[in-house]
Amino acid sequence: MRRRYVVGAAVGLAIVGIGAVALATGGEGGSATAATGDSGTTTAKVARRDLVLRDEVDGMLGYADARSLVASAPGTVTRLPVEGSVVTRGKALYDVNARPVRLLYGQMPMWRRLAAGVPDGADVEQLERNLVELGHDPSGMTIDETFDADTTRAVKSWQDALGVAETGTVELGDVAVLPGPRRIEQLAVAVGSQLQPGQEVMQLTATTPVVTIDLDARRQELTTGGDAVRIELPSGRTVGGTITSVGKVAVTEATAQGEPGLPTVSVVIRLDEPANRDGLDGAPVVVSLERERAKGVLAVPVEALLALRGGGMALELVDSTGASRLTAVETGTFADGYVEVEGRGVEVGASVAVPH
Repeated sequence: MRRRYVVGAAVGLAIVGIGAVALATGGEGGSATAATGDSGTTTAKVARRDLVLRDEVDGMLGYADARSLVASAPGTVTRLPVEGSVVTRGKALYDVNARPVRLLYGQMPMWRRLAAGVPDGADVEQLERNLVELGHDPSGMTIDETFDADTTRAVKSWQDALGVAETGTVELGDVAVLPGPRRIEQLAVAVGSQLQPGQEVMQLTATTPVVTIDLDARRQELTTGGDAVRIELPSGRTVGGTITSVGKVAVTEATAQGEPGLPTVSVVIRLDEPANRDGLDGAPVVVSLERERAKGVLAVPVEALLALRGGGMALELVDSTGASRLTAVETGTFADGYVEVEGRGVEVGASVAVPH
């Protein structure tokens, strides 16, 4: 059963200053009569709506899919990108020995030299797919796992466009394979550094802004993948979001005093619209999570509620002629400036008085 409430302090504040209506104890059926006319009010319609109770938690704005990029070949770092910049397919992530390491899209890391005669493999198919996407398919090659003559011609076409030697071979260290466009989060080396295979070069992220919450594990029931949330940015702007993942394992971190903290689970939220214009990478945000939803209930603005002298609450119903009467109501869920109500004459489309 839905809970019913006697209106407390929050609603009391909402009706302070309404004094233009003299409230009276009710007549038949819990209705009452308004003693005055105009009071500087307007009207609102009773409507069916969902009322959502929300809990607010702290979150952090950042970017999805953070990962390290490590060197595949030794050499001297001769160029690095600017932190915060975005690199797309075919563009250079950084230079080693004045030779760019270019970004290709895919899931399999570059682990071997690719040239005619190598054993078939998914990495060959991945290379061919990238060459086609970059516009280097002079002979209409079939995208498969075989490095054949068509693949060699496509690689040479790419090398010609880059202005490098047309060897038809992709050396280990010529490319880095990552899932898509990458944002440069943080550099781990400087120009002039001597790289060794496996050494971290930079931290990368996807280009999609996300919010991360370290949620108290005891409140995990508030979050389910696919749920909609609201996010208030430090600028005061509110944007929507969708929960994309909820951690399965609780993590406990020590407090500043070295004592065990509360166990938390990581919750990741995708923003429904870009937050880039706010310039808020790493900024704290407030996330509203749905706790309870009253579906399809009759609701009016909270300001429409009036306190009856004998106790309880009422609405001032206004008919088509402008005449009004008070009717006692029961209240349910309060959310988003609206309140669930039930009472005689309270139906969809009925007009209620609301103070300015």
